[in-house]
Amino acid sequence: MDVLALALERAAAMLQNDKLQHFKDQRYAGWQQPFGQSVLAGEFSLASLAEHAFANELNPQAVSGRQELLEGVVNRFIYA
Repeated sequence: MDVLALALERAAAMLQNDKLQHFKDQRYAGWQQPFGQSVLAGEFSLASLAEHAFANELNPQAVSGRQELLEGVVNRFIYA
């Protein structure tokens, strides 16, 4: 099997596996909430978003994206 065929086979396996999709869904879950959908729909300007953040005293905390874990998941598909 040549390299291109092997790469396509591994990419297809990665897309069919829902583990990566699960991480993606968790990471961007806030965009599925009503406020996130309003932002995506363009209902706010940058200034109005800033006002909203100050008015609601939003102070987001850093959350791990688990990059190393996800790299391991991808590597398992590539080198399986």
